Amino acid sequence: VPVTSAPPPPAALSPRAGGDTKGGKAGGDGLSADACLIAKWGGVWALEGPRRTRYHVDIPTPGCDQRSAEVEGDSLATFPKAHGGGPGYALGAKGSKVACLRRACAGPGLRKPALVEAPTPLQAPPNGWGLGPAPGWMEGSPLRFNSVARKAFAAGGSYEGMPPGQPLLLVFGGASVNDMLRNWALHVQRLALPYVVTCMDESLFTLAGNHGMPAAIFRGGSGEEASAGPGVVTTRWKYFRMDPRAFMTMGMLKVRFFLAFLRAGFDILCADLDVLWLRDPRPWVTGQVATSALISFADIVVSTDVTSDAAENDRASWGLAQELNTGMLLLRSSPGAAVVCEAWVDRMKQEMVSIEKLPKNMLQWWSNDQTFFNEVHMRATLDGFANPKATDAARRERAAEHLRSIDRRPARTAALDAALKRLGDMIAAGPAKAGELEDVRGLQFRSRIGCDGQHHSFAIGTFPYELFASGHTFFSQSLQLRRGFSPVAVHTTFQFCDTAEFAWGKRSRLRERLLWLVDPDSYYERVGPASEPQPEPTELEYSGFLHLDGALLDMSSWPRPYMRSEASAAIKVEGSRSFIDETLARKSDVHTMRDGPARHLLLDSFQRRLIHDALALARAMKRKLILPPLQCWSDRYWNALVRGRFPGVRADAQPLPFHCPFDHLFDNEKWAHSDAPIREHSFLDSHRVLDRDRNDSVRLVVRGAPAEARDHLGREPAVAARTLELSPGDDYAKAASALQQKGWGGAYVVKVGARSLELLCESLGSAKANAAFNKVVQRVLGIGEQIRYCDDADNRRWPGDARHPINCTWGFHRPPPLPEGSGGLLGVGASAPAACRTDAKEILAARFAEPERSWKGRGGESWSTQDRPGYLYHQYMNK
Repeated sequence: VPVTSAPPPPAALSPRAGGDTKGGKAGGDGLSADACLIAKWGGVWALEGPRRTRYHVDIPTPGCDQRSAEVEGDSLATFPKAHGGGPGYALGAKGSKVACLRRACAGPGLRKPALVEAPTPLQAPPNGWGLGPAPGWMEGSPLRFNSVARKAFAAGGSYEGMPPGQPLLLVFGGASVNDMLRNWALHVQRLALPYVVTCMDESLFTLAGNHGMPAAIFRGGSGEEASAGPGVVTTRWKYFRMDPRAFMTMGMLKVRFFLAFLRAGFDILCADLDVLWLRDPRPWVTGQVATSALISFADIVVSTDVTSDAAENDRASWGLAQELNTGMLLLRSSPGAAVVCEAWVDRMKQEMVSIEKLPKNMLQWWSNDQTFFNEVHMRATLDGFANPKATDAARRERAAEHLRSIDRRPARTAALDAALKRLGDMIAAGPAKAGELEDVRGLQFRSRIGCDGQHHSFAIGTFPYELFASGHTFFSQSLQLRRGFSPVAVHTTFQFCDTAEFAWGKRSRLRERLLWLVDPDSYYERVGPASEPQPEPTELEYSGFLHLDGALLDMSSWPRPYMRSEASAAIKVEGSRSFIDETLARKSDVHTMRDGPARHLLLDSFQRRLIHDALALARAMKRKLILPPLQCWSDRYWNALVRGRFPGVRADAQPLPFHCPFDHLFDNEKWAHSDAPIREHSFLDSHRVLDRDRNDSVRLVVRGAPAEARDHLGREPAVAARTLELSPGDDYAKAASALQQKGWGGAYVVKVGARSLELLCESLGSAKANAAFNKVVQRVLGIGEQIRYCDDADNRRWPGDARHPINCTWGFHRPPPLPEGSGGLLGVGASAPAACRTDAKEILAARFAEPERSWKGRGGESWSTQDRPGYLYHQYMNK
């Protein structure tokens, strides 16, 4: 809410004898006349005296925080607690009520209060809230629509007569991410859902029209809309998220779009570009699904970042006490939703003052529109008494009053009364209906003071986490796949490898699940570049594909016992000295090693070496590598894991090992810009691969290799039309030559299993070829591959004890380089490739040999890697 005039400064804080002792009392709060109010994240304090000692307004009245000065940054600690935080620090109910009548503080590190002193009317739709758009609504809109949108909303158009309560889907973006937008739109079009693309720039507005997508953009001009902020967003980056100014401007513009459609009378279901709609969401937002009976009447329904069902109940408030994710957000055309959006925009405007002070080249992740939606939500006053599922009839009636105030249409009121009666019957039935009652998603009721100076209540709920899925439940846990159902939507969160250029990790995951629909035909052809942005020109030198299939690891055939140093696959161990020393000294049987980072890195080292070898074989054949499905023995997380999993995720929800996305183990961006063309493991399952190509295959086998087993997804190695036999110890160059000699070089795909691949000699046939390959591998598997794993099993005394830092193990080591001679990039191997072993047992014994590691470091870390010398790192970074 814009501040139209600065609040009067508080009275001068005069020194008083006795420090924290109260003197010069001005009212029932026991504070002196100079006391004033500050707020931080919904908490309110009263400051008094020259030291600006703070008292906790622990039971603030509605809007108290909105009338208080906002503490910027982390400066709350600069105001000392009264009485050291002991008795007398909290003001209690009566003292809080009186304190909330005081003025806001002013001074350094304090922002003006959000609440205006001069109220302005809340702009309602012409038809009234919740009654849908009025005829001719486009002419009065601050938005400009393309011809596709105008036709859809016109008489006889596909969107004409949308009934109130049926949501209009909105998505936001700029032309720089047009392929993500086209992918989003294709999924929505499959479901025949009404949608509008709200555009951040003219380029996308034009592009949307060219692709037949209904689109809107803010009109130019002066007046209220111009003063609200820019109507377009520009950035020097291709990916908005990496530019803090552009990303926050985009957030403000996005919510202004929300308000424009809410004020036109639409209920809107808003989604980020990286949200894919896989099923029709309308049954869940209109109450047709029994468990959504209440959230269908809420002002706001939002997705969450919860990763387990621990928050999916009334006791945990259905995730409302945790981080809310605005990537999927339902907003009703109601005063409550509008007031929240207005406060949301205002809070982002305040943040822009801080962002403008950042260096122009700074990449910032932590300040975004979602942060401030959560702040606005949590700072709204909670009505803890209202509860439509309570056994107390008075609490149910209070909730009913809130819900009736949202939408007073007779039909809507009748539907609400029917839903509340069904809940009442479940409550009256007692234990017989307790489970059914528990499954109905609950609501919270909060209120804010709007720019009109009035209190506006709003009901807020959350979408079910399994059906409106986060990236973790869908891509990492594979929860929906393993339980046999498709989610309504999936949001590609909890992923890695996005850069200022492109969202590499998101696209990789969608390709793996066959949800990326906008690759060009050339992506699937024998010869052709991968898709934008900027495909590597070297890919044109490759023809056809090499597919590594079947099981990668067959531990049943490994030596027993198989003793290894637990840290032998780690590049760094950090933390307390005792943890480092114990980790480096510990040896275990790989078959019985405890779950944790060390086991994950060790087993992945075998998987990683097979990827490395398949890449070398593909290079020899000048084929693009189709990756196998990958496994992880620990999740990847930016904080401490719990037995290899996210906190709160049960073992039955994510069994170890689990099928993990490529970006869990590798950096997509480095592969995209290297001479190492790859395709995702599901590539051949795509309907865009023609049957005649899929069947144009050769199976490479090595004599004496065991039969290939099915992979961990249960897929049997495909039978090929032809078989190419090689001998143990044949190198990759010989394999490529043998394929050509057979006259099969034009085959669409060559398939090889891990048991045959590991019996080939790890060489491209010459020191020069090996050196060139090692240089490529140094980029994709070397310098940048540093990922930290911290597990609670290694951190019994963290956090809470400052003397014990967090204990973590880092990966990954690159696989052994091909022999290239002393003058090569890494200076390893002989002047010519070593003689290849030809005995299968000797070849396997060499692969199982533990690599020699020398550990160096001091203090809180020790390093074992020698392949990241400083000059190579700088050479890589300067490319």
